[in-house]
Formats: sequence, C-alpha cells, structure tokens
Amino acid sequence: MIVALVFCLVGIAVAQQPIPCTTPPQWESRIFDINEQEKFSLGGRLSYDATYHRERIIDEIDEGSQEESFDTIALYDSKIEFIYNFKAHNCTRRELTRPWRDFGIRPTDRSFGEAYIGSSIFPDTGVLVTIWAGNFTLPSNDTIDYISTWTYR
Repeated sequence: MIVALVFCLVGIAVAQQPIPCTTPPQWESRIFDINEQEKFSLGGRLSYDATYHRERIIDEIDEGSQEESFDTIALYDSKIEFIYNFKAHNCTRRELTRPWRDFGIRPTDRSFGEAYIGSSIFPDTGVLVTIWAGNFTLPSNDTIDYISTWTYR
C-alpha cells in the first residue's frame, strides 16, 4: 500500500506543468556584451515600458580604439526612434520599423526546469532561476530560437 502511495505522489509531482511567471510591465536592467576576439565591448542600461510600448537604451560602445556613447529612445506606438550621439552631440530622428515585442516568457515557451546559480545551502547565497526556450518570427520571415533564464525575485 505504501509503495502505491509513493508512486501516486511521484506521478502527481511529475505531471505538474510549469506556468510562466509574469514580467513586470516596467523595469530597468544593465546590459553587457563583450567579444575579446573582435576587441568589442558594450555596456549600458535598458529601461523597458510595456504599458506605453517604449524603451530607452543608454550604451557605451568600445570597438578597438574607438569609443562611442548613445542614448536611444524608441516610441513604438508613434513609430519614432531618437538616437543621441554623446560624442558628436547630435540627435537623429528616424522611423521605427521593427515591431514591439513583449519582454517576458511567452505562453508557448517550453520549460527546461529550474536551477540555482551560486549556492542553495545558505540563505541569500544563490539565486533560483527558471529556464525557458521558444522561438519567434521576424517580419523578414526569419525564425529566431532562444533560451532565456529568469529569476524569481
């Protein structure tokens, strides 16, 4: 009888389908991209606003011996993008042709489980993340596959 109960509990635990968490509509983050072979680095900040479909990226680009800094504001509902070049002290306005894409876990994404980054032995020494994968199609009909990692806090 105990064996049947254990199998029943294991079956219930395995049959649970993970549900994607909801991304806040407004948030900010840091951006880092480094390619040592190409002598390229990018660092910056991203401000995201799903409520009004806009984003702002302030980035510093170091490519070889050239350094540039930009402040880009994309207003998707107005289909306008403003790019300020800090080095040249000029602002460019251009048409925004790429569509708005919500930043979050899509309902069609597949869960790859959870993992700890760091340690789970002591409180606040690691972070529990959930891993999801999916794809989306660009207006050019190219399909982009991706894997994303999300924290719970």
